[in-house]
Amino acid sequence: MYKTQMSMKKFYCMNNIGKAKYTVNYHNGVEIHKDGSPFYSIAIFRNKKKLANFKKKLILEGYTES
Repeated sequence: MYKTQMSMKKFYCMNNIGKAKYTVNYHNGVEIHKDGSPFYSIAIFRNKKKLANFKKKLILEGYTES
């Protein structure tokens, strides 16, 4: 079993990656790869309204934007 390292919940946004219009990469502070680096989950959106709602949800859950 690999050590889990608690860190801050954080997320960052990227636009126009391939065919994806808006993407949000977020790390919950717990999940890590085998080498110990943080594992980022991804959410993909087609419009700004859904992107804004998801970002608000993350901020309410304690995530910070980096």
